[in-house]
Amino acid sequence: MNFSKYRFNFSSDDEGTFWPGVIELPVDENTKEDEESSSNLFTSNPRLFTAIGLLVLLSLFFTNKNSAFLLLIFAVFIASKEWFDMFDYGIVIPYPFLLYSALAPMFIVYYYDISLIYISFFLLPIGVIIYTGSFISYGIYEKFGSLFIFHIWFSLGITSVVFILKNYSLLFTYLSIISISLSDTLAYEVGRRYGKTKLIEHISPNKTVEGLVAGLATGMFAMILNFYFNTETELLTAFIISLLFVGFGVLGDLFVSKIKRTISIKDSSSLLPGHGGLLDRVDSYLLSFPILLLFSLFSYLIP
Repeated sequence: MNFSKYRFNFSSDDEGTFWPGVIELPVDENTKEDEESSSNLFTSNPRLFTAIGLLVLLSLFFTNKNSAFLLLIFAVFIASKEWFDMFDYGIVIPYPFLLYSALAPMFIVYYYDISLIYISFFLLPIGVIIYTGSFISYGIYEKFGSLFIFHIWFSLGITSVVFILKNYSLLFTYLSIISISLSDTLAYEVGRRYGKTKLIEHISPNKTVEGLVAGLATGMFAMILNFYFNTETELLTAFIISLLFVGFGVLGDLFVSKIKRTISIKDSSSLLPGHGGLLDRVDSYLLSFPILLLFSLFSYLIP
């Protein structure tokens, strides 16, 4: 589908992506005052309260590994639907295909072994080719591309979280997630208040170098402490892994921003007030956790 015809409805916003333009209508002064007086703390700062709610939800589910795995399954159902809606697959690529793409490798890694993950990744392309045989047309190929981006990026990312959950302590996994959240929060706040130097303006005009440095420093510090107290990793190794872990979290955020800018949308959905969709919240984890997986699998190569 060509989204270019919708671009005239969009303009740049504070988040660096796009948001539908708004036409302001005359408002009666008395009505405006009544609305302002009736506004509460939540409506004035929904981002903060949504973040607190997500932290509470995460903490409640991370009481044991099975409930944490269940939370990840819930996340897949929501995020897959957001991606499905973003690219308007319709009947060409059914929603269950996206669910299979993410859930199959997750279950294999959690209940069996990562060495068997290739089974699920081979089956999806075969199923897609068989199913879409009756839909072959000029417009279908661009939908294929976004499907396989999801298959490689989202499915591998969420499966990496499951791998860390299974092979490391519950607390280590929980604090790894918190480290990325702290990095995102500090990058956003410092960039919004003090940022002056643009990071990558053509992708996200309001992300700044100052915010990046603050986010990296905070996330790395939290992650190094996580390694120190919950693993036997040496300090230098922990520093290198933490740098890559948080750094790839930033790349994950920019990656999704680029996708959304390409199809001219601001958020993956409006599920989370002040944050957008669930995909907008988990994008950083989907590139950062594969770093932990790789270091875990090849740790024997580290002197």
